[in-house]
Amino acid sequence: MKQFLNVSRRYLSSTRVISQVNLTFFTKDTCMLCTNAKNILHGTLKSPDLANVPIKLTTVDIMDPKNQEWFDKYCYDVPVLHVDRPNQPKPVKFMHYFYEDKLKEEFTK
Repeated sequence: MKQFLNVSRRYLSSTRVISQVNLTFFTKDTCMLCTNAKNILHGTLKSPDLANVPIKLTTVDIMDPKNQEWFDKYCYDVPVLHVDRPNQPKPVKFMHYFYEDKLKEEFTK
């Protein structure tokens, strides 16, 4: 029986389960950095390298009155991208400038 457990453990540890990556993009219309970051983000998401990665993107306009909490937090820091995964205590944050290689690296962890 012990031999069976070792084989199962080895098999399970070599199988990589990819969990969904949840992205929240904080932006506003009048921000040129946000426009650039949006283009980089959307270009990155179209990459063939991410074809098998389940990603959900939510965009939050911090200028919308219903998003006052995010305006108060990020009014001088947009664009901001939160990268969340299940069982991750805090989101990984990208702020101001986005780079495709860094985003891909984070999305495929």
